[in-house]
Amino acid sequence: MKALLSLLLLAALTLWAPAAEPEDRSEEHQIGTMVLAIQTALKAPQDPKSLETIAKHGTDSRYYVMIRGWLVQVKSGVESQLAATKDPGLKAKRQQRVTFLKKALRRIDLE
Repeated sequence: MKALLSLLLLAALTLWAPAAEPEDRSEEHQIGTMVLAIQTALKAPQDPKSLETIAKHGTDSRYYVMIRGWLVQVKSGVESQLAATKDPGLKAKRQQRVTFLKKALRRIDLE
């Protein structure tokens, strides 16, 4: 689901962009790199660098709305999985992700 969402975001950005000039390609590349970095950060909530990566990109006013919306949707999905989980090990892992996502949202909202 996360991979599909990031792929859709990247496709939307490239499809809606006007014909790319050589200097525009570097911006498209930077956006793609940003999406991949955030996706990697979301997969490793225990890594302290993950929160910093999300904060770095999420506080950029050009991408704040997109990244915040992405985080809200991921959090909603994880909370749904958490509510349905009965296995204590999975429950703890999902709770850790929810806590991480709340911290990430709070971090980009406050800066």
